[in-house]
Amino acid sequence: MKRKLIYFLLFSLTLGHFSNAQEQDPYAIFKQANEYYNQGQYEKAIEAYQRIESKDAVSAELYFNLGNSYYKTNKIAESIFYYEKALLLNPQDKEIRDNLGYAQNMRIDAIETIPLSFFQNLGNRIIFFLSIKQLSWLALLSVLFSLCAYIFFRESIDSSRKRTSFSLAIVFLVIGLSSFGLSRIALSEEQKDRPAVLFGQEVLLRAEPNLSSEVFVTLHEGTKVDILEIFEDFSKIKLANGQTGWIEKDELKEIK
Repeated sequence: MKRKLIYFLLFSLTLGHFSNAQEQDPYAIFKQANEYYNQGQYEKAIEAYQRIESKDAVSAELYFNLGNSYYKTNKIAESIFYYEKALLLNPQDKEIRDNLGYAQNMRIDAIETIPLSFFQNLGNRIIFFLSIKQLSWLALLSVLFSLCAYIFFRESIDSSRKRTSFSLAIVFLVIGLSSFGLSRIALSEEQKDRPAVLFGQEVLLRAEPNLSSEVFVTLHEGTKVDILEIFEDFSKIKLANGQTGWIEKDELKEIK
């Protein structure tokens, strides 16, 4: 009888441990959250996805699904916030960009962006396709190829080969220096860039960091801004049109 009791206790402990492990496994929670979403139980899906987020097991897919769940519950600020976080991890994903666009169309504020110059657009397009790490590798490999081509130029006797190798050395050197420059610019922008999303339904943009200051404009939830600095309970922000001002820092959440 005692032996049976011991076996039963061991079985119960093993089963409990297995059940607890399943509850803690991010993949199992993600699967359950997806089931909640497919059944239209969006609040339960959000709760499950956020349990994964609290374990730091984040991914573009997790943030994308959170964005979708909040979009289904008409919580636009939260939806945009998580789509933006997903886009940081996977900037080339068309579905994330499309859904972010749908959520942005539901915002009240329609702020025009400052047009970029030709070189800014070109740099942004390159950075869109290549990460900072990839640009750094491209710079290193291009310089190595340039060095190899220059050595071939010095050692070659044939004049046509010398011209070709010298031209290749110059081309690879230009690509290497350009890639290195773009990677440094992208890294600098990434380090100082502090994007955020407004969560307050009505947010007052003020001239100075105090409640008695002049109000420039009233902003609304879901508007994306850049944080320039923080002073006590206020954040200085910059809008897409270049306008700056102060808002209460509790009215926004940083994306990064």
